Amino acid sequence: MKRLLTILFFVALILTGCQKQDRFRFAWLSDTHVSTASSGAKDLRLAVKDINRLRNIDFVIVSGDITETNTGNNLFRAKQILDSLNMPYYIIPGNHDSKWTDSDLENFKTYWGDDKFNFDYGDFKFIGLHQGPELRMADGHFAPHDLRWLKRFLRTLKNPRQPLIFVTHYPLSPPFTIDNYDVFMDIIKNYRVVMLLNGHGHRNRRGSAYGIPQIMGRSSLRASNERGGYNIVEYQNNQFTFYERITGNATMPSWTNVVLYPEPVVIDSLIIRPDFSINNQFPAVSRVWEFNADNLITASPSVFGGRVFIGDVKGIMHCLNLEDGRELWTFRSGSGIYAKAAAQSKSLVFTSADSNIYCLNPENGELLWKHKTDKPELAVPVVNGDTVFVGGSDHKFRALNLTDGTVFWEYEPINGYVETKPLLFKDKVIFGAWDQTLYALNRKTGTLAWQWKEGRPHLFYSPAACWAVAADKKVFIVAPDRFMTAIDDATGKTIWRTNLFKVRETIGISEDGSRVYAKCMRDTVFAVNTRKNEPSYLWVSDFDFGYDIANSMIREKDGIAFFGTKNGLIVAFEGKTGKLLWKHKIGNTLINTLQPLEGNKVLVSTMDGLVVLLSF
Repeated sequence: MKRLLTILFFVALILTGCQKQDRFRFAWLSDTHVSTASSGAKDLRLAVKDINRLRNIDFVIVSGDITETNTGNNLFRAKQILDSLNMPYYIIPGNHDSKWTDSDLENFKTYWGDDKFNFDYGDFKFIGLHQGPELRMADGHFAPHDLRWLKRFLRTLKNPRQPLIFVTHYPLSPPFTIDNYDVFMDIIKNYRVVMLLNGHGHRNRRGSAYGIPQIMGRSSLRASNERGGYNIVEYQNNQFTFYERITGNATMPSWTNVVLYPEPVVIDSLIIRPDFSINNQFPAVSRVWEFNADNLITASPSVFGGRVFIGDVKGIMHCLNLEDGRELWTFRSGSGIYAKAAAQSKSLVFTSADSNIYCLNPENGELLWKHKTDKPELAVPVVNGDTVFVGGSDHKFRALNLTDGTVFWEYEPINGYVETKPLLFKDKVIFGAWDQTLYALNRKTGTLAWQWKEGRPHLFYSPAACWAVAADKKVFIVAPDRFMTAIDDATGKTIWRTNLFKVRETIGISEDGSRVYAKCMRDTVFAVNTRKNEPSYLWVSDFDFGYDIANSMIREKDGIAFFGTKNGLIVAFEGKTGKLLWKHKIGNTLINTLQPLEGNKVLVSTMDGLVVLLSF
């Protein structure tokens, strides 16, 4: 009898395994937007309790935008709630977690081990990848190092025909945009991809990404409803069926399904690839050299003494020969480098998400000193004389001794993190933070001179990403609230403020200080007179660059001004007149703030890891 029971037990185990392979269910959460100011945490907590009460939920997928902003304790609160699930869960970040963040994705990787996932269930392999954009306002973007990982990973599949399910935050096809989706599709198109799951749109929607079924899942937020919700996905009989579950209430009838046969096939002709034909119109523009860091770059290049210095998100500071682009040395910090370095003859200062501010010998990359802070460092440092000025994610702004990194002074508290480049103007250091505030500190003492907080009242409208400029007793800023503002540099009072043109975060100033430039969110750039006490437009030009949200500043050299867009286009124009001089397309990803050079040259870095010297 005992032997019979043992046999029956093992038979039951075998049957259970077969059943799991032939039929399983998972819960799908997305866009939970946990914060102190929304119902995100409450709705997520209720959803987790609801999932735990259900039978036969084998695992949970969470497809990004875990937080409203990845700051403070928001991500930790979300993890605490998700960790109370009674089954495994797999998670990726979304754009809210990677753009509005005081740590980039360092905290995310600390809490969950990685910002991507892969696992097998039944016959299927689930692969989750995030698409940023990291710390920059741009389209979604697969980081070069993640695409390299994906190529290697897919080559290791024991069964190249194993059915794959990809989980991302953004959908792969319009109306939402992934700037390098074509590269991703080229990688996966020869594998058996049965469907793509994504969030971002906060609603359930069935679509197709170039021949592959693409399913968008709803947000767990209640929005204007009494309860939030999520999706339950059931697999059986070669079919995935999707049900919307109203948290704590009812599972609705199925709203879509994906069948495995016939197998979907990527339709290559539907993939729109970058168009570089604009370069034929301006043949005088040419590439002198190109360097590929093979990692995502959000920093602008710095140049000094015939050398180029630029960091990447893998924490590597690269030193290149300005003449030919050869790599001369590298220095590896403990985490990502996201901001432009400050280069001088005897010092190279930069910040790192490993919470350190570094100073290197620019000749050989030797570490001279590092200053440890309390949180990841993401801001642009400025060196003036013997002082380094830099903001932090730990709600402090610092003045450090360039010689040894010791503190001259610290200002706190700042109620948000700092990522921008501070402006040194007269006796003040001026910078914005992600707390809706522009700060002006006395440069010698670090005491508060004034603070400006007259923008539209929302964290996302903060004047935090633009590099403020100043001239003629005025400080000029643009912000995501679509306003351009002129502020009295002595008092912090608003002189004028206008949203006649829909600006965002891109601003610049002429070398002689007579003109401030601003880029609008579609096609247009304008110049205003810095000496007037009202908005006085010197010119308004349509450069036909399309819709653009890149926070790449406008830089001028020898009367020629330059800016880049989120889709790899560089525009050069005459500063006095606004006349278009040329355009050149480098790639299809974000152009960071450019570095104009002597001799009709400009240095460019792109989010996909390229550093390019152009001649015109």
